[in-house]
Amino acid sequence: MSSKIIGADRDFFANMVVQACELIKFTNTKGEPKCPIKSVNVLKAHGKSARESIFVKGYALNCTVASQLMPKTIKNAKIACIDFSLQKAKMKLGVQVIVDDPSRLEAVRQREA
Repeated sequence: MSSKIIGADRDFFANMVVQACELIKFTNTKGEPKCPIKSVNVLKAHGKSARESIFVKGYALNCTVASQLMPKTIKNAKIACIDFSLQKAKMKLGVQVIVDDPSRLEAVRQREA
């Protein structure tokens, strides 16, 4: 809180720190309260003021927006855990492959590789 950057807003950020610690606090087997600070993450965004900082209760993603029409916030989101990239792969020589049936997608990928 003694930073030059956020020192002027120390009360604002102190409240956020206390909120975060209260959410992750637990009592160990000896009855001692513990607060694993490594469980708290800080996401930095360029171009915003320190006073525009918000406390997110839950999980926040720091991603770039592909279009200005994309929503900035999604409530009650359904999250899928996948083990492959969702990035579009560039096809050679401007070839475009459109797959209507998701079950055939892996077969197309194997054929193109």
